[in-house]
Amino acid sequence: MPVPAMTRLRITGWKHRRGLSLLALKDWPWAGVNALAGALAQAHINLPFLLMQGGKGGVWARLCLDRQKSPQAQALAEELAQANGWHSPVVNEPVIALTFYPLAGGITLPAEALACLAGAGLSPLALGTSLAAMTVILPQDKLSAAVRALGERFDLPPGASPPEERVSVVQSPVQRKG
Repeated sequence: MPVPAMTRLRITGWKHRRGLSLLALKDWPWAGVNALAGALAQAHINLPFLLMQGGKGGVWARLCLDRQKSPQAQALAEELAQANGWHSPVVNEPVIALTFYPLAGGITLPAEALACLAGAGLSPLALGTSLAAMTVILPQDKLSAAVRALGERFDLPPGASPPEERVSVVQSPVQRKG
């Protein structure tokens, strides 16, 4: 008896941002991550992705930022770490942030996306999800493999096209007052 085809999941869209660095902090105090975030803001370093998890030993944080700003961000983090006896930051680059926008009620998106990635031998460096979107951080050289793997399970809306290596999302350098 033939195995029935799996129903493809619909999503409203996806995008990616290349040219990022992932700055990983291990066992920092909340106040330390807050101090780093303030220093990055003062240096006009945007964080397109931030994931924090608290624990007994402190906070584990994953911060994605523009790769061109990585040396400055790493220096700020290293300065704080050395001054306070915290673990030195670890930098992984280049990475991509691949973001999916689920349809309402798409509660299976994280599980299905992780299963697709695992089936292709891909391990996310970080993953964050909300009601509006899910972002997966992967090494940049894994973009094509990730798009292929995820494209086997998810359908984009009519007229949309999957992200291609030459396409990326860029944020405006214009700063708002306030």
